[in-house]
Amino acid sequence: MSVRRIVFVALALLLVAGSRPAAAQELRPLLERVANALQRGDVGGIAALAANAGMSLDVDGRNVGPLGQRQTAAVLRRLFEDREAVTTRVSTIREVGGDPARAFGEITWSTRARGTTIPERATVFVALVREENGWRVTEIRLLR
Repeated sequence: MSVRRIVFVALALLLVAGSRPAAAQELRPLLERVANALQRGDVGGIAALAANAGMSLDVDGRNVGPLGQRQTAAVLRRLFEDREAVTTRVSTIREVGGDPARAFGEITWSTRARGTTIPERATVFVALVREENGWRVTEIRLLR
């Protein structure tokens, strides 16, 4: 392989690698909003982030959706009834491409049953799609 080709390939790889942090910077605020809403038990705040086509939920092995905002809030309300958040932290952000663009994030969510002191850790998988007005949530999966 010639030196010119090696330099070209290296530059192309740097450009591709350089675009990933930009995507993460663009997605992080939305995922932080989801994490903060989880921390507060704000079902309306999460439901308001739903994609135009609705949001699917997979909670405790039951997959429903896509649902409208009111139905999403109702399902999430049941999830928060007997739990209180201890901590939330965005742990993974990845753009996966496509048309429309898609991405996902993972949030580490530590909760405990109300009235107890023992925390339980779960991973909240958040699937995202880019719409005209920015990134929106298409799916939330709770993995315990």
